[in-house]
Amino acid sequence: MAHSLQQYVIFATLITNKFNKMKRSCILNLLSHTRAEELKLSGSFMWQKNTNFRQMKIYFIISLCFSSFLLSSCYNQRPEIQYSTFEEALDPEAKNVEAWEATGRGLHLSFGSVNTKYRKGRVPMLTVVKDQSLQVWKGERASVQAVLWTVTDVDQVECVWSDFISSTGDTLSNDMVETSYVRYVMSDADFVNDQSDVKAWRDSCILPDMLDQLPTIDMDAQTVRPLWFTINVPSDAPAGNYKASLKTYSRKNPPQELRLTLTVLNKQLPAPKKWRFQTNMSINPFAIANWHQVEPWSNEHFEVLEPYVELLKKAGQKNITASVFNQGVSGETKPLIKWMRKKNGQVVGDFTTLDVWIKFFKHHDINSQIDCYAYRPEGVNTISIYNEQDGHLSLIDLSLKEHYSLIKSCYLQLINHLKETNEFGKAVFVIDSGNNEDVALIKGMIQSIDANIKLELVAHEWASGLFDDVYATNVPAQFSNLKEWFKFRHQQGFETTYHLSFENEIPNVFLHSPSAEAAWLGWYAAAQGLDGIHVEGLNTWGANPLTEARLSKYSSGSNYLIYPKARSSIRFELLIEGIQDFEKIQILKEEYLETESEINRKQLELIDELLSDFVIDRIPREDAAHMVDNGKALLKQLSQQSNLE
Repeated sequence: MAHSLQQYVIFATLITNKFNKMKRSCILNLLSHTRAEELKLSGSFMWQKNTNFRQMKIYFIISLCFSSFLLSSCYNQRPEIQYSTFEEALDPEAKNVEAWEATGRGLHLSFGSVNTKYRKGRVPMLTVVKDQSLQVWKGERASVQAVLWTVTDVDQVECVWSDFISSTGDTLSNDMVETSYVRYVMSDADFVNDQSDVKAWRDSCILPDMLDQLPTIDMDAQTVRPLWFTINVPSDAPAGNYKASLKTYSRKNPPQELRLTLTVLNKQLPAPKKWRFQTNMSINPFAIANWHQVEPWSNEHFEVLEPYVELLKKAGQKNITASVFNQGVSGETKPLIKWMRKKNGQVVGDFTTLDVWIKFFKHHDINSQIDCYAYRPEGVNTISIYNEQDGHLSLIDLSLKEHYSLIKSCYLQLINHLKETNEFGKAVFVIDSGNNEDVALIKGMIQSIDANIKLELVAHEWASGLFDDVYATNVPAQFSNLKEWFKFRHQQGFETTYHLSFENEIPNVFLHSPSAEAAWLGWYAAAQGLDGIHVEGLNTWGANPLTEARLSKYSSGSNYLIYPKARSSIRFELLIEGIQDFEKIQILKEEYLETESEINRKQLELIDELLSDFVIDRIPREDAAHMVDNGKALLKQLSQQSNLE
């Protein structure tokens, strides 16, 4: 590198000397009609006192051109990066040409807010912010957003972080920063639950969400490109104030720089697998197999699944999800359990793939609970049965009343198999949404097989006694006024989680939802005494999830939080942020309860007073971002005080 730089300096010197000779000749010719005797040529080629303004202007223009040549050469010293990516959907929104024309030329860079969705065709801000501070705990996964915008085309935008250096000389490697370019996805502009198949008439826009860890990216004229930085603070990071800089390079533009001060407190956030918050997300393995074009349950399938599972672990996922029947999932042709009709007419299950599936998650340290999804009282239920006699595959639409005996037989075989493999103690049988009569019928069926089996209900309406002996309950927004019941269930050792439903407009993580609502959910759980969150729409992708998120009947983003190739999203990262805040609240409250004192009592009162604001009815009246910011400000204050003790 040093040798290349030395060669460049020698080359630049030769060019400069050559240019000086050309400059003398050029200027002499230009000024031949003036008094040559008034011009004194020296080594530095200075003008004499009476040189007229026009002559000076000519010299200045020539010098400026040469300076531009040298600067342009310097900007292009970084090697060109070869990369490939997809084309984003066209922005349907007309640009404000006057606003862009009023923007200075060149590439602009500023820190932004993680709670702001910066639109691709709008000038994001008038005042740039070059310095930002962030306070974190050890082991925390923190997010920072910056914004790039340009009036002209810009190629090869590249982000480079320095190491983080503390005032005492400690160093945190820049490897802890994940740099992502935020990609835009076509979305509905508002909530959709119209049960129609018409989406052309709805207001659409492209919204920032996908986090794409590309090595570089090009920018079109009059566009915005948000940057998302995920900082994985090491659990053993020495406490202190660290400073780092971000530089963005591009072709034909000078480097831009931002400066970040990272304060690492002497407070420890547990590893995600030890979080108390119950993150329950249902991964769709068939969608992943379809996207990567691999055979379901093949070695290649499990290989491409690995980064998705690692992403789940970062959110604190502890549950294995398994489908007993097909459940109408798109592309599901090979369920986890292979059902075969013997020659005597009996339907028998082959659990080989299920065992491999469980072993795969155990290998990735996800094994606290096995959620078995079987018959859904409300929805499509199908079972694929292979005929042993002729090898024919039959697809049967299951009906609870018509196929009651078959459904019960399948449950019985699965329960017996889980007992044989010593997995029964971790198994929880999920009964999804439906009318209370059918839910009660399925519940009774399973409990008749084994009274000690753990059940999980997805609640949609209240029914007296239906949830009394249910181990886990997922409640939607309409159950928001049952805080005392949540507390009672928790005291009984039962779990109650918030069910993220596509039917509820707020709070949610749709693409159009305010970004802060994702983090708000963690605060809501802490305020209401909930144990966690239940997410079904993790990765049930449509035909082109990279660019098109609109659905026929429901809001954009209701069917997935992460993208193909295990790309994260703004919504997913802010959901993690809220979960971490939940953990911090529990840790601080425990510290205050350990020692009785007037100060600790007041600190607990501050937390409880703040949490009392986190009710669903308040969101339409008060911005979720404002509520979360207030909460984070209190956490910051309490963490600093606790850090000093």
